[in-house]
Amino acid sequence: MTNIVAIAAAATYPLRSSVLGWAEPRSRLDDDDAAHLAIIEDGAVVAVVSHVSWPYPPETGTPARYFWAMAVDPARQRRGYGRRLLAAVAECARLAGERLMWADARQSAVDFYVACGARSDERPYIDDVTGLLDHRVVFVIDDHPAPT
Repeated sequence: MTNIVAIAAAATYPLRSSVLGWAEPRSRLDDDDAAHLAIIEDGAVVAVVSHVSWPYPPETGTPARYFWAMAVDPARQRRGYGRRLLAAVAECARLAGERLMWADARQSAVDFYVACGARSDERPYIDDVTGLLDHRVVFVIDDHPAPT
């Protein structure tokens, strides 16, 4: 299977826009110390996720990693690409000594994250930017293998 590579934030924008429906694909976090990962096949970016060391609001004293804008080309969904990206972000968190990995997830993605080992931590809320129903999802990072 294709390797996961680091890419520039701007290289994630076309897939973010098409899969997530974001009119403005740039995130306010893209310029912070964020990292961006992708799976590339035949020269095309087919799956992406962005992440940064960022405190989880209910546990600000616990080192944590926030991830956002996970998108997989619809023609390649249900092939493990999202799980591979989650595992890569979890490994980054583990190497940084972070204990949690979290995201604001769309209602439609919550079951995927829970199936990968996350807990849905809060009641749904309307995201100020997208206007969509979101949940916070949280993974506990420990010495076990990354989310599967």
